[in-house]
Amino acid sequence: MRVAALWASLVLLCAGLRADVGVALTPDLANGEWRPLLAALAAKGALQASFTELRFFPFRRDPTVLKGTLRISPERGLSLQYVGPEASVLVADSSGILLRDSAGRSSPMPADSRQAGAIASLLPIMRFDLPSLFPRFDIRALRTGDNWRFEFSPRDPAAASALGTITVVGTGEDVRHLEFKRSERQRIEIEVEGTRSGITFTQAELRDYFR
Repeated sequence: MRVAALWASLVLLCAGLRADVGVALTPDLANGEWRPLLAALAAKGALQASFTELRFFPFRRDPTVLKGTLRISPERGLSLQYVGPEASVLVADSSGILLRDSAGRSSPMPADSRQAGAIASLLPIMRFDLPSLFPRFDIRALRTGDNWRFEFSPRDPAAASALGTITVVGTGEDVRHLEFKRSERQRIEIEVEGTRSGITFTQAELRDYFR
């Protein structure tokens, strides 16, 4: 029931916020009325959360479901630890995208791959690094009470074709839903829960989940 209730609340949250496309976020607005929220989101520091990732494809009726742990280190980048159906770790940092398999073998992900582009975009978005984002994306924002939504549309036509629109939905200071949408039938949705912020990763965690 807890999972069903969570999904129901997320569906209602996202549907309600989608009813209004919000405002075009500019540097002036980001430094004005939106500054308290953006500053709070950007100041969360290192964080860890559980996630469920749904990958929708035109040739499949049901989505592929992946689960794991998301970690962000301001110094080391973004890490997605997948625990099922096959264990692996994906790391995005200033050096690029790295994929580590269950045996600990590492290999770089091709920079021009669609997944690499999506993950590379996710790092500055999860950091709410607006100076890095404004040159690359048209950004729209909406806030209703404690609920908020940001839509990032790549300015570059090739990136827009590869990535589609990237949406981040949250409540308070927590991200709850991420979406990479190329079309209704081809998209990735990530539900985030159990976020812990301001944590300190151990040396073992830094070694195992980052570069």
